[in-house]
Amino acid sequence: MKNSLIFISILASIAFFSFSKPRKPVLDLEGLKNVTKVGFSYIPPGKTIIDNDTIACEGFFMSKMEVSNFNYQEYLDDLKKAGKMDEYKLALVDSAKWNSAYFQGDKYVQHYFNHKAYKNYPVVNLTRQQAEKYCEWLTQVWRKYTQNPSLVFRLPKRTEFLRAANGTSLYRPYAWNAPYLRSQKGKMMANFLQIDGGVITRDTVTGKFRIAINDFDFLGNGAEYADVTAPVQSYLPNEFGVYNLNGNVSEMVQEKNIAVGGDWNSPGYDIRNQSTKKFTEANPMVGFRPVMTFTESSKK
Repeated sequence: MKNSLIFISILASIAFFSFSKPRKPVLDLEGLKNVTKVGFSYIPPGKTIIDNDTIACEGFFMSKMEVSNFNYQEYLDDLKKAGKMDEYKLALVDSAKWNSAYFQGDKYVQHYFNHKAYKNYPVVNLTRQQAEKYCEWLTQVWRKYTQNPSLVFRLPKRTEFLRAANGTSLYRPYAWNAPYLRSQKGKMMANFLQIDGGVITRDTVTGKFRIAINDFDFLGNGAEYADVTAPVQSYLPNEFGVYNLNGNVSEMVQEKNIAVGGDWNSPGYDIRNQSTKKFTEANPMVGFRPVMTFTESSKK
């Protein structure tokens, strides 16, 4: 309940931007840190490792949480109010994607995006283009609020995702800087697919482990927060104050055809900071979170 109230206040502050402006333009870094501190974390410049290469990364702002159903509904409502019905139709979530060969999610098809019980859960079943259009809309909202025309909201680069997830370290397996999926108190640190030991067997020919029973009843996230996905403000944030960088939903990045960080349907090894998965179409495992940077001209 506490988490829900906190997030509602974040949403209220974002909605507030559409009709109220600061007394003067917010142009400097400290001013931007102040006006974005509720919903965004500033990630300072640093280095990260990607594919065994060390890469420098400029500073940027990252959303503390994945974009929620409520956030995306605000966007749809704004398009409708503006009479942009063609854009509205193109922006609609494809909820039918909840049904697949291995997971029949009829109740999610009907309720996940529309029912108030799921408003603070990550929006899914979107294409990359739809996520980019949302970021374009958010850019206009924040430019109007801050009176700063140099702000740009977009999908993060993979290097930026890793910079945020790795924190002050150059490399770490998970955003909480430990190789374990449980805390010292035995609490799960993320929402992912937990495979019960009772369904794992060793192949007598190859000697390799495999799942003997391919049944969703034996495979589940088993998390106290989660109903398949978990709310966008679940578990503990990392040292930059960012939530769910590992698991919950894989996240779109600027690089095409991949999503990063793993999701509720990924085994524990596949929710590492470095993890990627193929992403070419809308599906219930993939969502997104925007970053905020600046136009190139504003840096000169």
